[in-house]
Amino acid sequence: MTTPRRAKADRRREAVLSGSTLWASLECLLGGVAAGVLVLLALPTLSDLAGSLGLLSTTVLAFVFLFLWLSLWAVIGTVHERAAATG
Repeated sequence: MTTPRRAKADRRREAVLSGSTLWASLECLLGGVAAGVLVLLALPTLSDLAGSLGLLSTTVLAFVFLFLWLSLWAVIGTVHERAAATG
C-alpha cells in the first residue's frame, strides 16, 4: 500500500522527468533546425566538395547533416545544463 508521502514523492519525480523530456525534445528540435539552416547555407560548397565522390555524395551530405545536428544538440544540451546549474 502506498503512503501519502510516497505518492507525493512519486508525483514530484514524474513531474521532473516530464520536464527533462520536454527540454531534451526542445534541444533536439533546436539543434535540428540550426543544422538544417547551416547545411542549406553551405549546400553549394558541400555539394561541390562531395560531387567528386559520385554516388556517395548524397551519403556524405547526410552524414554531414547528422554529425552537425548531433554536435549542435550536445552543445545546446550542455549549455542548458550548465545554465540551469548556475542559476
